[in-house]
Amino acid sequence: MLLEEMKARLTAASDSAESLLIQVHEFYIQDIRSKENLLEDALSDLHNSGRIDIVELVAGVVKGSSDYDFFTVLHVFEKVLPSLNANVDDVLHSIAHLTEQAGRDSSIGGVYGAFTDFCSLESARSRDSIRIILNQSELDTYLPCLSCSILAFHSDDSTEAIQTAIDLCSHENGAVRSQAYFALGRLNADNCHSQVVWESLSSKVSTERDSDCQTSLLRAIINFGEKFPSYWKMIEILLRTLVHNASPEIQYEISNITAFQNIDLPSDIFHLFIEQLNSVSPKNKGTVHNIDFLLVKLVKQNSSPLAVKLLESILTAGVDFQSLPYFSHELSEKHQRLLGQIVTKWFLAGESTLCGGIYDFISDARDLGIEIKADMSLLGDETNQFFACRKAVGWLFTKPVAAASFVLSIYEYGSENLRHDLEQLLYSPLLLSYPGDLKRYFHKCVENSYQEQLCERLIIRLENYHNDLAHIENLKELRAPLENLNAYWKNVDKNMQTGSDEAPKSILMELCTVQNLLYGNSSIYYIHKGDGEQVRQEMEMLPFSHSTEMPTLNVLDPEGLDYTLRIYRCERVEV
Repeated sequence: MLLEEMKARLTAASDSAESLLIQVHEFYIQDIRSKENLLEDALSDLHNSGRIDIVELVAGVVKGSSDYDFFTVLHVFEKVLPSLNANVDDVLHSIAHLTEQAGRDSSIGGVYGAFTDFCSLESARSRDSIRIILNQSELDTYLPCLSCSILAFHSDDSTEAIQTAIDLCSHENGAVRSQAYFALGRLNADNCHSQVVWESLSSKVSTERDSDCQTSLLRAIINFGEKFPSYWKMIEILLRTLVHNASPEIQYEISNITAFQNIDLPSDIFHLFIEQLNSVSPKNKGTVHNIDFLLVKLVKQNSSPLAVKLLESILTAGVDFQSLPYFSHELSEKHQRLLGQIVTKWFLAGESTLCGGIYDFISDARDLGIEIKADMSLLGDETNQFFACRKAVGWLFTKPVAAASFVLSIYEYGSENLRHDLEQLLYSPLLLSYPGDLKRYFHKCVENSYQEQLCERLIIRLENYHNDLAHIENLKELRAPLENLNAYWKNVDKNMQTGSDEAPKSILMELCTVQNLLYGNSSIYYIHKGDGEQVRQEMEMLPFSHSTEMPTLNVLDPEGLDYTLRIYRCERVEV
């Protein structure tokens, strides 16, 4: 399509706002498919010639309209705005309307960038914009344009831009101050102005009390340090005051900077920031989410000790592994050695919070048969080795493969006495409680020639144990009388029926048709045709099942098992 043809069709559709917006949406799709990008030029020419008013058109856009897509209009306005000849006041009102319609959607950010470009074309636009914004009775939807207006000043007017931002840093409205800090940290100040900017920012650290303003001030100081690295030492001293007893807002900003921003922070400042995240509350979901990515970033940067220290701190503060899905996945899939180090260290420490964290991690792992190898360099003597194994059995008892794999990795390096104790630990309570999962795991170890002799001995011991149990079944003295058995099962059936009758009715029963099968394994139903005819259909039922292994010792000796596991979990090694 030619540019003139597009302009003609847009002009023809300009009789009503709805029809013009619909036409803009159609041409936007055509531009994407043809890659001609004619719509921007067409709208700009039509607006600047006075045939249509794009700014007024956008001011009436409604997000929920079914005739056009709001975000398409948003994107088109973002592209065309810098080339428009328009009144600043009108543009600001249109952007304020779009901000209100977009709500918390981040796509509105592109319009703010376009407004910066729009103001940068004429110096007077920035001044007018700042004046208009500050004169508004309702500032909320206009405020994002305030920092854009300051940043739009031409480089020749940098002194005026800096002074304007500094003046607004003392404004009585906290939201205005926040925008001023934001702009002051991003202005392209030269070395001549750096001291002025620094003095302004540093003077506000001790006086600013608004948490949102403190967050903007923190970001401004970091951006300033990135531009003027010679100030980093003074910035570190200043930050120790600013982030002391960090508020949740400050913690979130710190987590965002350290996790996602490509800023080359000095080591001392980076460690200072990490320290502020140690006490994060699990209620601050956004901060915890950022820390999840930060932990992965630290591991990839070979800063595993720092990552482990941060992980221990936030777990102690109440954060759980379920809130760290990305780090958990990376740890189990790509960093098994680090996982072994963490598990070994935490079992050796014996802290219930950290040991419970290991269980949570194993429980949430996608691989149900996850194996863990101990880090022998952390264990030291045999006392610590046996202690760590008992911790593994105590805390990972319901994850028998993980617990057994940890014990086997230590068995490989143990003395004869330690091996004897570890074999008994594997047999009871682990293997006796989970003969299914662990027997399969030990067979797998035998096939892989890993601790082959030990696994074969354990399997033989288990088979002998089961044979002995089978002989007990034939002892008449242990059998209940037939009358008692019948009475027991009759009572069970009665209780089940009573429970079924008294149970609340499921909503699914109202959505589904109940059919009672008298015999066979198929269901009969009828399809009703439009002419009233019924077609008989037969559907064969297919079996499905799910099984889980419950610990056998919890049935045979529940009190003894519970006592043993509590000892394993609670005991501490003497230092």
